[in-house]
Amino acid sequence: MTPDNKTTVAFITGASRGIGYAIAQCVAPLCSHLLVASKTKANITSAARRIEKNTGCKVYPMWGDLVEGRSFADAAKRLVATTTKRMDLLVLNAGYYVEGSLSEIADEDFERNMLVNCHSAHYVVTALLPFLKKSPAGKIVLVGSTAAYEPYPLVPTYGIAKWGLRGYAINLRKELMAQNIGVTFISPGGTLTEMWAGVDLPKNRLLEADDIGKLVAAIMTLSRQAVVEELIIRPMLGDIHE
Repeated sequence: MTPDNKTTVAFITGASRGIGYAIAQCVAPLCSHLLVASKTKANITSAARRIEKNTGCKVYPMWGDLVEGRSFADAAKRLVATTTKRMDLLVLNAGYYVEGSLSEIADEDFERNMLVNCHSAHYVVTALLPFLKKSPAGKIVLVGSTAAYEPYPLVPTYGIAKWGLRGYAINLRKELMAQNIGVTFISPGGTLTEMWAGVDLPKNRLLEADDIGKLVAAIMTLSRQAVVEELIIRPMLGDIHE
């Protein structure tokens, strides 16, 4: 089912750069309105202007730190309530990582990691679910990682959070299927974003952020009775995380 871009509304977190920005660019042509969020006001307002100029889609930016949990979610709810009042696609992409072993990481870093990468999803989903229920075929996409399937020695806390997020996605899928809301957990491997700045690797050794954006856009075009539950995408030569 191809979305009617005169009425389709999407909300994307972590949309000012990297994978989130690529997803926003790819889904905007399928939307009438796009709501985008990120931590920094300057970055997300600039990204919103570029997306609107490139695609013609009406874009509304918001900013806030996902570590604030319910406060961020409530702000997102207010934005939807005062603009589109409905939603067809929710993409939770924003992420955070810190290097360090589990035996040495500071408590505050561990807690922030879990809040941003896992717990915040619950707050945002529960705040925005009433708007998704207004859609004839609402979809939630949780951007995970291949770290949700195997150890990631350099960033083990990130991996733990993504395992938790995957469990959340699987259970949310089961809970929402009767309401015709699909839940997808998409797990990219190494992707060429600012995270890899300064690393001496051939460009084709990593995924392109657009690869993930194109997959999310494709999910939007599925029939109402179809849902992609889990999706893993890696670089052709495999991940780099050791």
